[in-house]
Formats: sequence, C-alpha cells, structure tokens
Amino acid sequence: QARPAASEPSSFPMLTDGALAIAYLRRLGFGETEAADLVSGGGFKAAGSAPLTLLSDLVRRHVLRVPFENLEQHPGRVRASKVTPTEERLQRLSEVRKIVERIALGGHGGFCFDLNTAFAWLLRYLGATLRLSLARVSFGGSFMEVGAHLVPLVELREGTFVADVGFAHTALVAINLVGESGDEAATFRVTVTEDEKLGAYTHVLQRQYKSSKVQAFSLDTEVDATQVEDNSWNDCYAFRPADNLEYDAEDSRNGLEFVLTDKGTPFCQGRVVILAQPQGYIILSDRRLRRVEGSEATETLVEDDAAWQKMCEDIFSLPLLTPPAPKAVEKKNPWLNRGMSGSMNSDAPKSVFTRTVQGGQVGRSQASQEAAVGKTMKLGVTDSKSLAVGGAGAGGGLGLNAPGFGPKVQHFAARSGSGGKKSINMDPSIGEAWGQVVDDKDATAWILCRYSDDGKDLQLYQKGQGGLQSFREALGDEMAWGGFRCYGIDKRGGLECKRPKFVFVEYKPESTSAIKKARQGSHRGEVKEAIGGAHLDVVVETNEDLDEQDLITKLQAATGAHKPNGYEFESGVFLEADFYGLGIGKSCKGESAAGVAA
Repeated sequence: QARPAASEPSSFPMLTDGALAIAYLRRLGFGETEAADLVSGGGFKAAGSAPLTLLSDLVRRHVLRVPFENLEQHPGRVRASKVTPTEERLQRLSEVRKIVERIALGGHGGFCFDLNTAFAWLLRYLGATLRLSLARVSFGGSFMEVGAHLVPLVELREGTFVADVGFAHTALVAINLVGESGDEAATFRVTVTEDEKLGAYTHVLQRQYKSSKVQAFSLDTEVDATQVEDNSWNDCYAFRPADNLEYDAEDSRNGLEFVLTDKGTPFCQGRVVILAQPQGYIILSDRRLRRVEGSEATETLVEDDAAWQKMCEDIFSLPLLTPPAPKAVEKKNPWLNRGMSGSMNSDAPKSVFTRTVQGGQVGRSQASQEAAVGKTMKLGVTDSKSLAVGGAGAGGGLGLNAPGFGPKVQHFAARSGSGGKKSINMDPSIGEAWGQVVDDKDATAWILCRYSDDGKDLQLYQKGQGGLQSFREALGDEMAWGGFRCYGIDKRGGLECKRPKFVFVEYKPESTSAIKKARQGSHRGEVKEAIGGAHLDVVVETNEDLDEQDLITKLQAATGAHKPNGYEFESGVFLEADFYGLGIGKSCKGESAAGVAA
C-alpha cells in the first residue's frame, strides 16, 4: 500500500508526513527516539519485526491515551467554541490529513470517523496493509439499520485483525477474526451470522466479560450506575468483511451524517468524553462524571458549568500529566487518589458532590490498578516505560450494547421509560385512536400516522373503518406508522370463535433514503408506547408486503400451539389457514395425535 499523498490539504503544510507520523506516535506515548526509529526503520515491514505485537501495542496505547469525545457538536469553552458544521465534518473525510493533525498536534479526540480514520492513516504510513469496513452497531438487542461505525481491518501474516480504537469500551488489543482475543477485562471473538436481514454485514464482533459482575456500560450517565451479572457473549457490531472503503466513500459519508444529525443518538443529545482504563473507563457527560474500575463505580455529580469545564480539562490533560509507570509501583496513581476522594483535584469547585456506587473501596481499586500497570510493563516492541498509566480514550461509534444498558426492546434508540429526552413528539390523539382499534366493539379498524413537515412530530393522519384493503390504499408515498385489526377465526365442528388480532406497521417506502429510514427506526420505541399491544410487528415498503397470505404465515408463527384455522382481513371474507391439516368446520378432526392419525 502506498503511503498517504503529501499533497493533501493541511493546516500544517510545513510538516512532512513522516514528521506528522512521529508527532502522532509521541501523542501515543512513544519517546522521541522511539517514534523516529519506528518511522524511519520500516514500521511493520522492518526486518525481524513482530507485526502483531506492534499492532496490539499501538491499539492499546491509542485507546488508553486518545479520548472519545463529541465536543465539536456541542459548543463550550473546552475544545470547541462553536458547533462545527456537518458539511465541514463530511469534507474532512476527503482531507484525512486534517483529521490526523487534529489528533496528533491539536490534542483532540473524536469518535470512530475521526479516531479510526486517523489510526488507519498512521498504520498505513507505518507499512500495514489495511482495509476500512462499515459496521452496524448493536443497540437494545438488534442492529442499527444504517452502517454508522467505521472499522479498520489489518492484514498480517497471522491473519486478519480488527484494530478498532474508536468504539466505546473496546478491546485493548487487536482482535483476530479467527479464535478469541482478550485483554484484562474481556474476551472478544468474531462470529459469522446467517441473519439474512444483515445482508453483507456477515461478521459479528462479540464481547464476553471475564468477571460475571460488571458495571453496565452506558453513554447516558443520567442512568444510574448499575452492577449486573452477565457472563454471556454480547454483540458489539456486525461488519462487512469484504469492504475496502475509501476514506470518503459514500457509505462512510452517510454513516457520519447519521451520527452527526440523528436526534435519537446520544451524540446529538449532549456532551460526552470517555477515557479508557485498563479495567474500566472514565466518562463525563453534561451532569455527571463516572469512573468505573471492574465492578465498582464512583460518581461525581456536576452542578455548574465551571465544574464541568474543570473536569473536562483534567481528563484531556491526564495522559500528559501522569508520569511513566516505574518498574515497581511505589506510589498510588494520582488520578485514582483524586477520583476516590471526592473531586478531580484539590482545586475542584465546591459545587460537585461525589456518590460512591458498589462500595468504592480505595484499597481494592488501587490493587486492581497496580495489577493492571504491572501487566503493561512488557507489552509491545518498545519500552513501555514511556506509556503513561491510566490514559485516555475508549469509545466512538454508537457502542451502546453492554449488558444491562437500555430497555429490552428489539429496535434502535427506544428511550421509553428511561426518563431521557423524547426523540419524537407524539400527537395524543394517536393513542386515543388506537384505543378505538383495540376495542373490537368500535367500528374503527385501523390508524395511520405521518410526520409533520419539520419531522419533529408524529401526527394522526387518518383512521378508517374498512379492512386491510382500505388501510393499504391509505399508505401513500410518505413514511408512516400505523396498525390495523384483523381476526383469527376458529371453525371447529359446529362452533365458530372469532378473536381480534392487531398488527403494528412501520411504513418506509422504497424511495425513502437510508438516512431517513434509520431516523424513523429510532422512533419505534416511542411510537409503540402509543400503538401498543400488537400481536405482530411488520416493516412495509410496498403494498405487496401486506399480502394476506404472508400475514397469515407470520401471524401463525407468532401464535402458540393452538392456531386459528382461518383469518378475516375484510368483513365476512374467511381465508383458510389450516396449519395442522385437521380440516375446518364440521370436518375438523381436533388437535390430538389420534385426530391427526385419523
């Protein structure tokens, strides 16, 4: 692979790419001579080098030193005085050197489209063979509909490795696509999925914590710290292993635009800064700072902006102010002492209040920290004495997938019951109209809801008394939500039983852009609060998706062992659905084994 072109637009045009690579390595904690030797000595292609050891060392240093942050989206005194326009952020994908300069020389962090893009540039400059792949993040039990995470895949003689430094609470090592890889806190693996809905996103990165008791990771620190017991494999994201994307590929631009503009993501809802720790992380949101070490969490509530500014400054400064780790740990980590005593440092504003969660035992946390320091002493091909302990940077992408985080729903960004901001304003008449549909004594049989012109409100568009056909005719060509009533019919012997069935519909016409479809999907949880109690959820792109026979198949699959032998979508029109082949009406043989044999 060729090294990045030196002719790219630059804020520091007097610096060569080699000098910029050295500055980047210095940001990662390499000494001046170490960085220069690594750049001039051939990097990954140097004779006698250990590429996998080098790659894992670079990943670890990056995650521990470069913070995740979204401050360009939220103005403030620290790091960003104004919001950076979306178009400017998108343009940087075509001017990657500017992203590298911001991290190497500007002291910034970012999320995956910043951190992984810059890291890919550095790895390529050092001679690594690398591809960029798009991923769909797992959230609340399912995968996002839009690829909104960028993943570097590095080809080494040992195999292909995920080198992700831009995903929340990620690994501190490179992850092999074959077998398992692990750090102090968790084990990671890549599995192949057969879920046809994921299409080309065939490979899934999964995490399993080494301890059964962990702190549930959350970007939303309005949610109280929660210790959970979970030793199962949890999905992080699904990625496309065959990808070899350009930095500014259309898929990358669409993913970045989604992260920057979708109001359902936490990135748009408030400031967040994350620093990784060997066995945990530090996360600062608008109202709370949380430090997690293993299964314990310490929290500091922020009561004014001055306190927040000071905490943010301390987080960004931490990797530079923390001294290199000695061979024998003789004194406690300054950050640990300050964090457990109730403030960031002795000069912290008096308006902060610290609450310890799950004990906050200084001794246990200190022992854990020192043990983690010891494990880092011999990592990599360089002297790890130049690696500052307790450094920064976990996060990026939408990594909202740790056990215990978020409501148990099968869709993206549902915030119902969490006490957080609503992603869409719901017309109260929607719930009232759906109540009429649910009441089978009411003639109202379906409702349809559409977005307001500014997309901020969901309004009741129409309700009707006809059957499925009239609902289909009302759909039109705009995104909508709705639901209808049909009936499961049992005709057995001389008896007929009629039970209402309710179908929840998410309508996204084929002509709708992927970005709009993803934004619509983020509202599902709140829509289902108003249109609830359905027996079946369907996603519809055309009228053909509401074919009666297809609906019967899905409704039968959603029922228990006792299944209706017919359905009614239009008044008085009975459609057979003899699942067990037992007959209908007077010819019905019953559901026993003897009846089937007869």
